Amino acid sequence: MKINEACLDNSSSFILDKEEKLRPDISRMKRNEELEAAGILFWELASPHKQKLYNFILKSLNYSEVADDVFQETVLRALKYFKSFKTGKSFTTWLYTIAHNEIKRHYKQNKKRTLISDMDRLRGTKANNSQELAKEVYRYAEQLKPKQREVFFLFYYSGFTISEVSRIVGLKTGNIKFILNQARSSIKKLIGE
Repeated sequence: MKINEACLDNSSSFILDKEEKLRPDISRMKRNEELEAAGILFWELASPHKQKLYNFILKSLNYSEVADDVFQETVLRALKYFKSFKTGKSFTTWLYTIAHNEIKRHYKQNKKRTLISDMDRLRGTKANNSQELAKEVYRYAEQLKPKQREVFFLFYYSGFTISEVSRIVGLKTGNIKFILNQARSSIKKLIGE
């Protein structure tokens, strides 16, 4: 039996096409490996900050039940844009900047938000030592305006410097100092000193 050479040429191209379709897409595999490695690196960098970041968001939102959602959005957005993180920069500052933007986004979407005042509860407490006094000051700080509260907690609770707070919230250092001064004055008025 003689095989037609034209038929053989056509069948070999069919077999090669089929083989190429069966081969895994190398570029897609490399991309998936890169994404997986970036995800692992992100979680290694983010894990030490999870609790402190959550507390910052919780306090900035005045202990609102939406803090969980804002925290989750912050982490998801950070993971999504992790490739934009510059390795020479501070990861913590970058992460808190994303949290700040998510808090701003929340306030823009919920302009008619009402604050529940705990002033009666707070005035009834007496601070015996410096730790109790610090807790009471933090409770009074919860009554601040959103921008003052956020800057106050970034500086005092989270321990960022003025220049780091400036980068996180996107304001000049002079503005941060002014906002901190306003926050301290407001707290003094609330406390009654």
